[in-house]
Amino acid sequence: MTRRIAIVGTSNIGALKYAAPAIANEFPDLALTFWGLPGGKFSDCAVDAAGILRPAPDDREAIKLARRINGAEGIDLSVVDATLVIADTMGLPQILFVAGHYDVVAWAARHDRPLLSEAAFHAALAETVTAAATDIARRFAGASPLYLARAPYPTTVVTRRGPLRLEPFASIATHPEAVRIERLYTVALSRALSAHAVTLVAQPSDTIAAPFLTRPEFGQAAGDFRAADRVLDDHRHMNAAFGASLFRAFALALGPTTVGADPRPPIEE
Repeated sequence: MTRRIAIVGTSNIGALKYAAPAIANEFPDLALTFWGLPGGKFSDCAVDAAGILRPAPDDREAIKLARRINGAEGIDLSVVDATLVIADTMGLPQILFVAGHYDVVAWAARHDRPLLSEAAFHAALAETVTAAATDIARRFAGASPLYLARAPYPTTVVTRRGPLRLEPFASIATHPEAVRIERLYTVALSRALSAHAVTLVAQPSDTIAAPFLTRPEFGQAAGDFRAADRVLDDHRHMNAAFGASLFRAFALALGPTTVGADPRPPIEE
């Protein structure tokens, strides 16, 4: 039986959209429908009482953009078997900012920065991801089962000197506790989402160069989801190879059936 999958989200849905032919070959029992808006506009989208994900009703610009990009103002999530949301950064830059500007007392690595207790770091982490997860749950109320992948890590290009350098990702690349921070963040986000019956689809390990950074080859020849003939080489919008890898991770979380399935347990430490 063919299952209907909605893939919705920010401009980062482009990676999966342009991987659609490869996904169809690998998963012939899954039928995909895409709907997206640029991040700033997508953050105001919500599911209405009829189960339709649409822009804010008073945002005429977003409505016009949705029609141009997707061919429809909204997408009916009540008729699909599962929804994968390609979200924003889900609080990650804030957490990396804290990690980069404070030394956690219980951790061995120190940089002569202001001290922060481990309990305070965990509290900041929990507060940040809980707020992000609660917002997703509010906007997608009634859509079930719901899966979420956060925006991809930027590529290693952002750690170099020059116009593409991007903080706080550049500074965290050399942080001696980066592995620990990535694990704590992923576990906390998974738990926060699970509390709202949302399953986290973590970025696949084969795409990751280092904690919080994507391998540069996944940013090459990335399709722009707004225009089928536009190709990008950048540090944020990933290509079809990335999209295929992410979809495999989603398919694994989805499992062989979605009927009556409970959300996957949160990722554990």
